This record gives sequence, structure tokens and C-alpha cells, in this order.
Amino acid sequence: MIATAKIRSTKHRQTVQLPPGFELAAAEVWIRKDETTGEIILTPKAPGPDSDGLQSLFILLDEAPLPADFLSERSNPVEVPRNPLEDWST
Repeated sequence: MIATAKIRSTKHRQTVQLPPGFELAAAEVWIRKDETTGEIILTPKAPGPDSDGLQSLFILLDEAPLPADFLSERSNPVEVPRNPLEDWST
């Protein structure tokens, strides 16, 4: 989707007014500029631990709990420690 955004300038800042359909579901974004093309890329910051993102995880875990044997013993073979100086010669 392509649209036009308005840019407003003050003495020290520029703001971009996003058109409908380009709303961001975040309070902050990461911003970077591609030095080759000059494109400016906005990436929504992931929600922090104090946002509802962590609460959503707990709700999801309550709705679909992990199986009782989730952290049970595994049948992986035990690896014998290797001597790191085994192939070294003087």
C-alpha cells in the first residue's frame, strides 16, 4: 500500500503525520536510515515487561497449559568430554 504522509517542521524537529491504514500499535518505534537509498524505516518497539504483552503470555499459558512431562528426563546420550589438547603437538 502506498500513500502520502504530511511532514511538519519546527525549529528542531520534524513530525510525520501517518494517513489512515498506517497506524502503529506501539508507543515508540525504532528508526533507521538506509544510507544508500535515503529511505527511513520505522519499526515498532517490542512491548516491555510492564505492558500487556507479558500479561497476554500468562493468559495464553493459563488457557493452554504445558503438558506435565514438558521438562521430564530426555533420552539424549551422554557425551564424553573431549580433551581439547588431544591433537596438539609441540
